[in-house]
Parts: sequence; structure tokens; C-alpha cells
Amino acid sequence: MRAPTLKSRGLTTRLVSAAAVGAVVVLTAAGCNFISPQATTKQYDASDGTSVNVGDIQVRNAIALTASEGDGGTASLSMVVLNTSDEAAEVSFEYPTTSGKKTQTVEVDGSSQVSLGTEPGQDQFLMESLDSDPGALVTIFVQYGTETGKSFVVPVLTGALGEYATLLPSPTPSAEATPSSTPLPEATEQAPSSSPTP
Repeated sequence: MRAPTLKSRGLTTRLVSAAAVGAVVVLTAAGCNFISPQATTKQYDASDGTSVNVGDIQVRNAIALTASEGDGGTASLSMVVLNTSDEAAEVSFEYPTTSGKKTQTVEVDGSSQVSLGTEPGQDQFLMESLDSDPGALVTIFVQYGTETGKSFVVPVLTGALGEYATLLPSPTPSAEATPSSTPLPEATEQAPSSSPTP
């Protein structure tokens, strides 16, 4: 057996050094992921509306839509209210009017949702004499049962954007909406397919 020469030892040393430098670069670059926040784990409102959770009640994509140009107009609070509990809930919404605060309620059956003003012709949650201008934010307090309520801010928008033009307030004979609850979709488990996925 031949003894290693200086030339082969130098080559081995360079290969080991290059591998070590490569490993340090990879670990350093990958280490950034350990300390940086993951954007996919942060919940955010992907639309113009805002959302809030109060116990088992979830209010999603709430927007106040109005045809008025100043204070005191009627606005439709376009939103979806979800109830993830098995019990029905009467959810209170308190908002500012030109004559003080007003409270209206929405009934949501257990494991159901109620959509208000999210599509043309749908029941609307009308806020009359709203004390807010278009372009501003209005604070709404949400509460039900004995659960501690929460305030959240909702943008007040007009029908200037095409997607909201058909959702502006349309007065009904009674100001209180009586929407019906829609059951929440149930999670279904899919059996593995016997055929390969392309």
C-alpha cells in the first residue's frame, strides 16, 4: 500500500474545507427561517372588511355600506356571522348614531351562519342615522349571552366600487332583519384513492 502524498493530502484538505464552508452557508441561510415569523400563520382580513371573534361567534368581512355623503345616513352592515357552538345565540351589535348608541341583535342557530347584505336581494342589517362619514371607521361592539364582548372597527364605504354598488342599503318594511341561519359545512374525511394521482 502506498502512503498518501503531499499532493493528495492537500486535495483532501481542500475538499473537506469546501464541504465545511458549504455546510456553514446552508445552515446560515436556513437559520433565517428559524427566527423570522411565518407569514402563513398570521390571520388577516384579505378584503376591505374586518373580522372579530367573541367566544363561539365569529363575525367575518364586516363593511358598512352607505349611499349617504355625510353623518346621519343609513348604512348596511354587510357581514357573515358564524356560530360554532351547538347552541343558538342572540348576538348584539352596538353602534353610534347621531342620537346616541343603538343596539340590534341577530339570531344565529347552533353550528350555523347568517349572511347579511353580502349579495343583492339578501336580508340586510340596517344601521339608521349612523354617526360616521364614508371613508371613516366606525366602532362596533359585539356581544352575546354572558360572553365578554369585543369592539372592532369597520370601514364605512360607498357604492363607488362596482362590487359594492348593488349592496347599498335598501329599506325594508321593518328595520330589523329576520335572516335565516344556514348550517355550517361539516368536515368530511375522504378515503384514500386507489388510483394514482397524476
